[in-house]
Formats: sequence, C-alpha cells, structure tokens
Amino acid sequence: MTLRKLLCLLVLTLSVTARADDFILSYWCGPPESVTNLNKAYAEVAACGFNYAMLPCTGVSDKGNKAILDACQKSKLKYILYDGRIAGADPNSPAFKTNLSAVVAQYGKHPALGGYFITDEPDYTALARFGAINRALLDIDPKRVPFINLYPNYVPGFALVGHTYEQYVEDFVTNARPRLLSFDHYALLDNNTLRPEYFENLEIVRRQGLKHNVPISFIFQLTGHGGYRDPSEEEIRWQVNTGLIYGTKALFYFTYWHPPADPVFAKSIAIIGPKGERTPHYEQAKRVNAAIRAWAPTLMKLKSTGVYHTGDLPSSTQPLPNQLVQLKGGGAYIIGTFTHQDGSEWLMIMNRDMRNAATTTLHFPQKIKKLRELSSDKGKLRTVKLRNDDLPVTLPAGGAKLFKLSQ
Repeated sequence: MTLRKLLCLLVLTLSVTARADDFILSYWCGPPESVTNLNKAYAEVAACGFNYAMLPCTGVSDKGNKAILDACQKSKLKYILYDGRIAGADPNSPAFKTNLSAVVAQYGKHPALGGYFITDEPDYTALARFGAINRALLDIDPKRVPFINLYPNYVPGFALVGHTYEQYVEDFVTNARPRLLSFDHYALLDNNTLRPEYFENLEIVRRQGLKHNVPISFIFQLTGHGGYRDPSEEEIRWQVNTGLIYGTKALFYFTYWHPPADPVFAKSIAIIGPKGERTPHYEQAKRVNAAIRAWAPTLMKLKSTGVYHTGDLPSSTQPLPNQLVQLKGGGAYIIGTFTHQDGSEWLMIMNRDMRNAATTTLHFPQKIKKLRELSSDKGKLRTVKLRNDDLPVTLPAGGAKLFKLSQ
C-alpha cells in the first residue's frame, strides 16, 4: 500500500474537523482583577504570545469581568470568563435557559469575549448536568467556546464511579457535544521521572476526539507544585510538542500567574510571580509560544491520521509501520502523520528525549517528489533536499519538525 493510499484510508476513518477559529494558546490563572494596571497586565499576556486569556484563579466579579474584557480588547486577546450563574445552573429549573441567556446578554456583545468557563475536572456523576449547560450555551451563543476541562487518567477512582477513564471521556463528549475536548495531565514528577500513564492519556483523548469529531485541548505543567517539579524550557517544549503531535488544537499552561496562597504552591514558579514580576518562565514561554504561533495556521488545517513511537514503546502506543517512513539508527522518537484540508500529506517528527538533542535519518520507502519543512520562526515552507530518499534530522531535546510531503 502506498503512503497516499494508507493516509487516505486513515483519514476516512479518523477524520476530525476543528470548529474553533483559532489555535487557542492560553493558560490557567490569569492576572487578577485587583492588579493596579489591568491594561498593562494583559498587554504583557499578549506580549508573551498568548491569544486567549483565562479567568483569574482568585475569582472575579462582574465588574472585574468587564474590566478584563476591556483590557483584553486593547491587546487583541479573547477572554474565557467565569460567572457563577453558569457553574451553578440547574438544567431542571424552569429558569435554566433564561438565566444562561442573561449571562450571554450581559457579556455576549463584547468583541473580546472568547468563551464561558463552566467547570474543571467534573466527576462522572456531574457529566449530565455540565453537559446540559454546555449544550445550552452553544444554543444561545454558538460563536463562543463553553469550556469544561476533564480529569487526567490518573483520576481518583471514586470520581469515575466504576467506569473506565475512556468511558468517562466518551460519555462526556456524547453528552456535552463540546467545541473542545480538554484534559489536564501533569507528568513531570519531583524525582525526575515521567508519569507512566502520560502517553496513554494522550492516546485515549486523541482517539475519542477523532471518533466524535471534536478538537482536543491539553493543559500541561509549568508551575511546580506538590509532587511536581519545576520544568526546564526543554521540558516545557517537550510537553507542547507531544500535544501537537497528537493533534491538539488548544494548549493551556498551568499556570500563568502565581496561584493564590496555598502550601502546595509554596515553592512554585509560575510565568508571573506573586508580586506580578516576570520569572524566567516568561521568556521561556514566549519563545515556545512563538514557535507554536508560527505553525498554528497550518496546524488548524491538519487532521491527525496516526501517531507512532520508536525505541521503547510507552504504554498503549503504536510502533512505526515500515511502509510509512523509516528511521535509520536507534533512539526514541514520535512520528505523527496528518492530512491537510487541501489533501496534502504532512509528517511531524519529535525527539522523545526531553534532556538531550538527537540526530536520526528519515528514509521514505515510497519516493517523495518534494519535501518541504515548515519553519518554526516565520511559518514558511522551504524545500529540503533528499539524498537517496534520505533526510538527516537533528532535533533539540523535546524538539520537533513539521514537513509537507509531495509524491
């Protein structure tokens, strides 16, 4: 089977159409409404490369929502706001839609409104209620994103009420019919190890997103807390690129602003510190975000058709088929295949080592007429030369490259 036939077959069975207009690049814990200069604070958000602002973790008032919306408008950001009438809505109440409509009427005409925060990590018993809220908001305001974030697959057993994690994800999607299938997973542990469930979580969410035609969203670890370490820039890039190679259309850093006073965050370092100061993570995130934004217009048009691993296979992952592309030499890599809306075929390769650079050679068993790489600085395609159907590739720790294939 040729590469083109293989990918076309996969597209027919696994296609997904992104329904958000933009690749969402955001965070958890936005600047609080109490900061002295909200315009400056949200200009700083935009300067770091984000295009969506999330609500503050300290809570927000109606007045604060309006002030944040105005500040976001000045910096060309979209804001996902919190209003207690949404999270507390009762689908069994006669006033259910009336109350939600009042929220939309209050904020819905603001040009900076990007979505409505509903809840974080609902357990299985809450899926029906929050799903009804999600559907109702989409009926009232179909242009904005109602936001619900799911547990990771290391969820406490009591929250699943006897169901598997995959059933939890699928039942949420079936019930809520969301615009984004979002989950969080903090994998970088204090003992310099990686959670063994990490790639299994990505596999499950990708599978359910493709099955139900819903773009996926990933909240990843930046702020060390509890038993989680403070990541290096390479580890931030590694998390981002694992999300991208699995087809995510939205990425959220945990966190942007230093979380509120809590012993679990006593030694944490967010992008912005507790006094509003930039930490070293600010420039790190800015560099990572610049690369994401260079690729983002293309990523929004790509449909994931396969994800394959080399080296020791993490749990639930698939080995690289020989007929697709071959890697000469050893090493731990991830290969992602995609089809563009224009029908072209794309390939992403990622270095799965988050600490060391790596070099390998891509070999294409089916001859490629032209191979072009999408740059991570300006998002422009440049032709790369193959020699005997081979391409040497060097990747930094956690780094990735994205190629357009022409047969």
